[in-house]
Amino acid sequence: MFKAIAKTLASWFRRRAREPRGKLFKGSHSAFGRTFALVQLTAGRRSYLLYQPKNYTSGKLWPMLVMLHGCRQDADAFSSLTRMNGIADRDNFLVLYPEQRRLANSMRCWNWYSRSAQTGAGEAAILADMIRTLADEYQADAKRIYIVGLSAGAAMANNLAICHADLFAACAMHSGLAFGSATSSHTALKAMQEGARFDAHEMGKRAFIQARGKTGMMPAMVIHGDSDDVVNPVNATQIVDQFAVMNELLAEDAHLHPGEIQLKSRTDRSNSGHRYEITDLRRGGHTLIRKVMVSGLGHAWSGGPDRYPFGDPKGPNASELICDFFADYGLRESHLTHTQ
Repeated sequence: MFKAIAKTLASWFRRRAREPRGKLFKGSHSAFGRTFALVQLTAGRRSYLLYQPKNYTSGKLWPMLVMLHGCRQDADAFSSLTRMNGIADRDNFLVLYPEQRRLANSMRCWNWYSRSAQTGAGEAAILADMIRTLADEYQADAKRIYIVGLSAGAAMANNLAICHADLFAACAMHSGLAFGSATSSHTALKAMQEGARFDAHEMGKRAFIQARGKTGMMPAMVIHGDSDDVVNPVNATQIVDQFAVMNELLAEDAHLHPGEIQLKSRTDRSNSGHRYEITDLRRGGHTLIRKVMVSGLGHAWSGGPDRYPFGDPKGPNASELICDFFADYGLRESHLTHTQ
């Protein structure tokens, strides 16, 4: 009880994130390494932005957030929209923004619905290789890497959190879709409009098959607006159900007995106006899955400045909510108990 109260008070009096004062590097990574094969160079190469917080020094291991943008965005736009770099300065973590190529998708959408990406290959493999390479180069703590995505980026983050589960301590999906909910651009549009045609157990079982042996659990956070007319809010419930089933099967497979599932809900209102409901699925004293449903939010990053596309300043600050959730899994050095 005291620990929960202390965390609540800490969030109330936490310093607001200011304009970033660290260093932002632009680079390019090829999953195939140096090669003269033109096809490999174009297929496997992706650009990125890497943010070093103002206090960054060598000689220690740093947490890393991986941020996957949505369609019609790039790394720079997503960095500005989410304002994650200012939080990185305050909380001391690296931020990696991979960028989709127009040659791979004309609208810069991550191809999350491809069968290869849903087995950890293809674009998922390119991103995983980038993350591993840059984590090693910039001294990221292998036990404290987290993945976040918006829309198509959220769906790809879901693929990575499952198929490359050994890479991540936790994941967060904003306005995304459940694992395996589509296998083509046509079925992707249908899933966006209506939700997946598979039930939660089937999607969770498919996710379990991919994650098995790579992790004992995958903590997940889901944020969605109830007025989203691009990705139907039913998808948020499907993601939660998918992770609940997958984590249950992972626990059974490892012969773990983490205790009874507890559901806790609470409502709040952001300072700018939107009400939101937080529902926690707790297991063994930890919040394993958190769902945040924001009233009146469309297809936009909650709390993002409206001077950027896909931003709604009336919602709660999604970046802060995500970092608060990740703090339970080691993002901040004072919250390392769950990662040991």
